[in-house]
Amino acid sequence: MLAAIERQFFSLITAPEGVAAGLAADGASAEQLAAIIQGDHRASAVERLDIYANMYFYRIRDTLAQYFPATSAALDETGFHNLITDYLLAHRSRHPSLREVGRYLPLFAAGHSLAGDRPWLGELAALEWARLDVFDRVDQSPLTRQQLQTLPPEAFATLILQPIAAHELVPSVHAIDDVWSAVLAAAPLPPQALVRQQPATFLVWRRETTVYHRLVDAAEEEAIRLIQPGLSFGVLCERLSQTRDAEDAARLGSTWLGQWLADGLLAA
Repeated sequence: MLAAIERQFFSLITAPEGVAAGLAADGASAEQLAAIIQGDHRASAVERLDIYANMYFYRIRDTLAQYFPATSAALDETGFHNLITDYLLAHRSRHPSLREVGRYLPLFAAGHSLAGDRPWLGELAALEWARLDVFDRVDQSPLTRQQLQTLPPEAFATLILQPIAAHELVPSVHAIDDVWSAVLAAAPLPPQALVRQQPATFLVWRRETTVYHRLVDAAEEEAIRLIQPGLSFGVLCERLSQTRDAEDAARLGSTWLGQWLADGLLAA
């Protein structure tokens, strides 16, 4: 009995056209609802549940605005409201935590009508979701320059490189870094035809309690993917030497190692 009431309650508060229409679609009546939810002279059972349904939607919408502040700012208030309305119709919240409610928004936004004159919309949402996601990942101590300074030179070849868990790679066809900067500066958005000459990738990672992102070229992206399961510095340089001479490979590997240490990207 309780499970049936809970299912009906959820069905009604998520009904697209309101509680009354939801009741009709379920073949139920306002009188039957009144047997479960008590109304009075101020509000009937249907009206009371409608209030709850509105609160349910706006709570999720406001949460998603916090999760996707740049995406929200890139749309006007009505646009973001409509995007979230359509999104929740397609992807009802089924997880106990609001943390998961926006997981499918980037892909949904990419195919939404609002992306017609904002073709970067899905990518911007994907970058924001990655930033949110890495913030919640497990804490790990980063490898530091001081730790490397204690190693003898011959140990560098066998030094295992592996990124911290709190990182993600996000592909980008549009220059959403320009959109990001415009949103942060409250400046006009760049033109819609803002397509990169070459596809790029964002590296998103967390250092302590701050999340960062930066663009990486195709070579660095490949190197980061190579070391994700753990790879020695020597083997990385060998892989690099397959497409460039050994001296350039060693120089490039050393440059990346220095950058990754500065970023706090490598796990100790």
